[in-house]
Amino acid sequence: MKNFRNRVFLVMCLGLFALTQGCAHYSKGSGSDLPFDRIYVAPVKNDSFAPQAQALLTKQIRSKLVNQTNLEIAPSPSNAAILEITITKFGQSIATTSRNDTVQAHSFDVKMTVVCTLRDSETEKVYFSDYSVSDSVECHGEGDYQGAKHQIMPQLTEKLAEKICEIVCNPW
Repeated sequence: MKNFRNRVFLVMCLGLFALTQGCAHYSKGSGSDLPFDRIYVAPVKNDSFAPQAQALLTKQIRSKLVNQTNLEIAPSPSNAAILEITITKFGQSIATTSRNDTVQAHSFDVKMTVVCTLRDSETEKVYFSDYSVSDSVECHGEGDYQGAKHQIMPQLTEKLAEKICEIVCNPW
């Protein structure tokens, strides 16, 4: 019985050791070294008809960069990389029609395209310029498509924020 306890204790110690060593080297982010450690996310510009998307997208990008990387979000553009985003396109297309009336839309695909530029404020080195990112969300409105578009806007900007964060955080 004593031999069994010793073996169980040994196996538990080895398991605990393996677990602590596996987590000891964990760090947030993609694991690749970026050439900057501070980033300023400029307020998003809106050159489209996207309803009030710029503040929402700016907030979501900042939040994702803080949560997924070791980057510090700078309050001003000095001594930091500067991420500039412009919403260039916003539109909708019919996704499905009514069974009884093929002219009447039942749902829409709402699509947004943004263009991103990342540069260093000190050296003026451009990491990437005019990088186009787009995504879409299906919108069901039961007649109130304007209200439905406003309700799906956070989902659409969230998807774009994730893509932009991936582009910034992965070596390019």
